[in-house]
Amino acid sequence: MHHTVVLAAPGVNGLQLFGAVTLTFFAFASAFCLIAGLKGSDRIKIQTRDQAAIWGFVTGALWINAGGTWADWANSFGDVGRSMTADTGFGDPGLGGSACLMLLAAWCWPFKERMAFPAFLALSGAVLAGQAGGIPGMAVGIIRAIVSKMAGG
Repeated sequence: MHHTVVLAAPGVNGLQLFGAVTLTFFAFASAFCLIAGLKGSDRIKIQTRDQAAIWGFVTGALWINAGGTWADWANSFGDVGRSMTADTGFGDPGLGGSACLMLLAAWCWPFKERMAFPAFLALSGAVLAGQAGGIPGMAVGIIRAIVSKMAGG
């Protein structure tokens, strides 16, 4: 006779580490943390443009993944980034080119103490990268896959 013993952590169902949460929770939490960090929270430190860009990129990926109103907001940021790079008189860089230009601007431009600009540029870049695919789109896809698993999807 064989006995099977199953060891399970209480409250953990699959990869649902936080219990029953949805993608909307992650979109809201990322937006909340991004704004708190940009406003100077003593718990969430966004002190460099690299940190701001990473927070913006992840937030954009999560907003698109959540869908609904969150995706509408994200697409608005994507539209702003697309309008900044297309119709400039230099030709159309394409969707992937627009994504890369937004991400380059977030990473390279000297914003000094204004951390909101790289965060918003990276948020726009993440949305455009997700739409364009390619290597930047892979990073967005990885973020989406991880968070979807955490939400039980």
